[in-house]
Amino acid sequence: MGWCERGSDLCIRSGPWFREMVIVPYGRMQAVEIKAGPVDRHWGVASVELVTAAMATNASIDGLPAEEAKALRDRITEMAEEKDAAL
Repeated sequence: MGWCERGSDLCIRSGPWFREMVIVPYGRMQAVEIKAGPVDRHWGVASVELVTAAMATNASIDGLPAEEAKALRDRITEMAEEKDAAL
């Protein structure tokens, strides 16, 4: 699992055996959510889920430290607003 923030989009790579790379343009994002169940909260981790206009499934970045997930959500929201996205 890996991810990187680029100028106009977010790249998410996942899969130990079957690799998948999803590129999500900031301008297509409709919502950025942080999810953490009871076990996640116990261990201090969370997932950042990206909801987009055109994707059949939502992209997510799992297992981030909770504070890093919040900071990432804020950065993505800021970038999407700069790109005149629907957020």
